[in-house]
Amino acid sequence: MNLHKVVRTRIPSAARLTYNPVFKSLVNLFDLVPRRMYQEFEKIPPNHLRIRVGLGSSIVRGIAANQAFYLTVGKNFWMHAFHLGLCRFSSTIVDIGCGCGRFAHHLRDYRFKSETFTGKYIGIDIDDEMLEWCRRNFDAGRFEFHRSTQASKVYGSGEGASSYYVLPMVDDSVDFVFSTSLFTHLLENDLINYCREGYRVLKQGGSMAMYCFCINYLPPTYGSRHTFRHTIGNAHVESMSLPEAAVAYDEKFLFAAARGAGFRTVELVTGPDDLQPMLLCRK
Repeated sequence: MNLHKVVRTRIPSAARLTYNPVFKSLVNLFDLVPRRMYQEFEKIPPNHLRIRVGLGSSIVRGIAANQAFYLTVGKNFWMHAFHLGLCRFSSTIVDIGCGCGRFAHHLRDYRFKSETFTGKYIGIDIDDEMLEWCRRNFDAGRFEFHRSTQASKVYGSGEGASSYYVLPMVDDSVDFVFSTSLFTHLLENDLINYCREGYRVLKQGGSMAMYCFCINYLPPTYGSRHTFRHTIGNAHVESMSLPEAAVAYDEKFLFAAARGAGFRTVELVTGPDDLQPMLLCRK
């Protein structure tokens, strides 16, 4: 049994640990030396927040040496999005499940000659601590952050059924909606909620791109880190005690949810050894 499987068996969600003050203090010590050695690490969030949004493929590296992962994880996504014309530097972009800004910082820090991101980035999350860090570290002229009212046992935002959350934008006002690890933590009603809201706020011709776990395209971690052995409605979950810790759906349900929201075209973008395919929908 590998380390990931042992840890996941005993701790369904590493994110839960990051709300513990002792754990926070201990893991944040890993930043003391790197921050002194590398100027690039001075602008990134504290380690416990980086762990909260995901460990990557390695438990040890994810806890003790994730600085470079935070700084680079969004690079290929943005290259793909701009290459396909899903967004432009002047676009209004909504990131649902923005966490502590690991995708937003690429837009904030982009500069080539006199060219910068001049659009509007709107981050949505349920975690107050991460939202407050983002508000302090991103300029308010281009970046704004809002708290979702939905509930999650994993991310410390209450228990019980979530109410329908309305994105804080008017209809047909957004160019691009995306999430990189949102559908992987949503049960069925909340996933449908965000499909409908994503469609509502997008301009005609706009796109929504959502990373997800898909039963038809199992991740390389299946059988070790992930099993998705329980079901709640259409959701395949890793843990019944913390169902939002890891959630997968089959392709048929994902397509039905997107088309039911109104999207005219829906596809699942996959790749070799893909951990999370991307549900790409166009209005």
